[in-house]
Amino acid sequence: MKKIFIVFIMMFISIISIAQQSVKFSAQIRPRLELDGRDFNSNTSFNNSTALRTRLGLSFSPTNDLTGFVQLQDTRFFGGETNTTADMKNVDLHQAYFKIENLFKLPIDIKAGRMEISYANERFIGAVNWSNIGRSFDGVLLTVKGEKFKADIFNLKEFEKFNFGDTLDQNIFGIYTDLLFAKNYKIQPFLFWQKSVPSKLMNRFTSGIYVKGDIGAFTHETEFAYQFGDITASNRQQNVSAYMFAFNAGYTFDSPVKPVVGAGIEFISGDENLTDNNYKIFNTLYATNHKFYGYMDYFTDLPAHTYGLGLIDMIGKFGFVPLENFKATLMAHIFNTNADYKLKNGSKSRNFGAEFDLLLNYKYSDNVSLEGGASLFIPGDIFKEKKGTDNSTWFYLMTVVNL
Repeated sequence: MKKIFIVFIMMFISIISIAQQSVKFSAQIRPRLELDGRDFNSNTSFNNSTALRTRLGLSFSPTNDLTGFVQLQDTRFFGGETNTTADMKNVDLHQAYFKIENLFKLPIDIKAGRMEISYANERFIGAVNWSNIGRSFDGVLLTVKGEKFKADIFNLKEFEKFNFGDTLDQNIFGIYTDLLFAKNYKIQPFLFWQKSVPSKLMNRFTSGIYVKGDIGAFTHETEFAYQFGDITASNRQQNVSAYMFAFNAGYTFDSPVKPVVGAGIEFISGDENLTDNNYKIFNTLYATNHKFYGYMDYFTDLPAHTYGLGLIDMIGKFGFVPLENFKATLMAHIFNTNADYKLKNGSKSRNFGAEFDLLLNYKYSDNVSLEGGASLFIPGDIFKEKKGTDNSTWFYLMTVVNL
């Protein structure tokens, strides 16, 4: 990986010598300490670890319509090397893309390379910033701009196996639109297509809409998506017919401490009959699930973490700002399946359990912020059988330094 650093430094020097006025440097250092007791066993001690993410970025704009960005990333855990002189060699190219605006003097922008992509609240496509690695896509993205709309049209490569005839490769095609004709509202229809070679392995479409609006101090957010197509699962080709629906609302009171209360519910379809040819399990695609389904991350890989049975998440939220630049938020989740789970004793249950998250955020300065959290998970019937009968706990403390 030393070669990557050398190339990056040479690029940095070359760009500065050509266009000093258009070069911007960025960096981030983010350590996060975690006290992990998420094993549902009160007889074990916490597993303490510290993750470190370091990013180094360089953006340049030699002309008004051309922008380039290169970002390197190193991710590690404190003490992860075999000794203090070892090298993990885990530097990666997190982003490297160029963007041309108003291509051929048309209202079209083109962006190509390796990039983060996020839409709406990241329920379907997101950068997963919480992760120590994050998510990047390789491909091409066109943005078509109109007076009352904007549309991103993209072609991304998810898998490249280098097999003859592109066998086992997979691409992501999509269009994400933003309709701009409603004041105080975001209305964003979308369509994603996951296609593999051969297509019988994966030929799935996800169509939906995201709507967010503000009415004074009241905010509401609605999402709906439906999946259809074909997929090979359980060693046979099946017809996809799955859905998800989410609604969240909140109200901020007029007070110096800015108290906010909120509630929401989410349905993700599952399938309790895996022997037929209908695949009813909804997949959340490339979402940032950490921010939606509890900070303890029991439901980040959907549908695997719900055993294909779907999810019903009922959410309550309360937050306030007791001090300047300091925010506290308490969230509660009640998790259930969307299809019956058969317990070992022969009875049926839909209860995963309940999670409570306390989050603390403090803005120390324009460049430094502190975050901390404490979480408790009380297992229901399903998790008691699958994971353990004791309550589960987790704590974290994170510092984010942006340079």
